[in-house]
Amino acid sequence: MTKVIDTNVPLVVKFSDEHPIELVDGCEIILECILENRIPVFTDSAGEIVAEYLHQLNRHGQPTLGDAFVRYIIDNQYSWDEEMRPDIEPDVSTENSYAVLEGDDGEIDPSDRKFVATAKVASAPVVQATDTKWLNWAAVLDRHGVTVEYVHEPSIRAAYRAKFGYDAP
Repeated sequence: MTKVIDTNVPLVVKFSDEHPIELVDGCEIILECILENRIPVFTDSAGEIVAEYLHQLNRHGQPTLGDAFVRYIIDNQYSWDEEMRPDIEPDVSTENSYAVLEGDDGEIDPSDRKFVATAKVASAPVVQATDTKWLNWAAVLDRHGVTVEYVHEPSIRAAYRAKFGYDAP
């Protein structure tokens, strides 16, 4: 099944020394599966997800698996069916705002809205590795039919506990 891959998944692989080995291994398995099986990945028609990938990863595909992932996206995004790049209806008058979120933008971190909007329109899950804020968004994600697949849920829950001093909802 094709998915929306949050930027932190390839970043965990790129900066593996900063993360628990179980999380790194999980991210590597996901990216290797995508690359080896040539699985399409959902991005968006405006190119916002790819732009974020390129801001933090090497478009030439070196030196890490995370960089190879972004190279794969660049090389293949336009050979996949058009529905792999859904229109998330960016609001040109307000940065990081999308009509498909029906006014719920304020409940979601601005940098993550494009992933939520893409997942909603594509009816696909978002793969998440390290962003603890997603654990707080169950209600808004549920309203939009968006599911999240945590690469290694114990790692993200431990990070949440360390950051906030209590367990995630």
